[in-house]
Amino acid sequence: MYAEVLIAINTLVNFSLLSFSNKMGSFHQKAWRLWGSAFIGGVSIVLFGGSFISLVFTFICMTTLAFGFNRSNWILAATNTLIGALFAGGLLTVIQPLLAKASWYVVLIIAGTVLAISLGGIQKNWFRVNLTALKDSYMGQVTIRLFQQEFQLTSYSDTGNLCIEPLSGNPVHFISAEKMKSYIPLELWQYLYSFEGTSTESLKDIPLPFQSQVRLIRLQTVQNQSTWAIGIKVDHIRLKTTSEHSLGPCYIVLTKNSKHFPRQTDVILHASTLFN
Repeated sequence: MYAEVLIAINTLVNFSLLSFSNKMGSFHQKAWRLWGSAFIGGVSIVLFGGSFISLVFTFICMTTLAFGFNRSNWILAATNTLIGALFAGGLLTVIQPLLAKASWYVVLIIAGTVLAISLGGIQKNWFRVNLTALKDSYMGQVTIRLFQQEFQLTSYSDTGNLCIEPLSGNPVHFISAEKMKSYIPLELWQYLYSFEGTSTESLKDIPLPFQSQVRLIRLQTVQNQSTWAIGIKVDHIRLKTTSEHSLGPCYIVLTKNSKHFPRQTDVILHASTLFN
């Protein structure tokens, strides 16, 4: 009976670690494969004892059975499993004195619950931190020269922005209208701010000095409805993230409601800026 209890506890711990590694590495292995590998690992530990050699042998066999023989996959899976084991081992050591007089099934339930919650918390926090880092890597500073003025704004390269000016194929960037107010000539600003986007008839009202610099751009909303916007041609624009480089000719569209821009930035850049 004692051996069966040890196998059950070791199998549970092994499965928790393998599940953690499976999710962290996005391997998408089936649960039955993880349970089978965990059980074999549990039996191996009980049969061969807890010596260093037997632990290494069990670890290699268990992770190989769970994640396959591909070298790069195995290294990633093994690393994730070790990270989980170091954390879980320390946590179980802390709670062990509290379970000294508890029955084996109480130990099994509590240990399983603690492992599931703690390793799940690590996984969730790990993805949150990396997602934040990934989003931060899309942020930058853009320097724009327009109407004989140069200004800097915070930017975010948005993978969802695929808008282009139809004739030239140049990318379209979206800028907070309020941030641009002091840089746009008053006559053009009044026209742009009053443009509703429901009709193209008002194009005849574009102030004459600026007609060569603006284009009509059709936008598709998330509700699959079409609307129109006025794009201003920009030839001089630079983006600074980890390094600084010039972007190609583009158009900018002023956005009246920019409070939902990602990360409280001023500019939503075209997705192509991620590949510059």
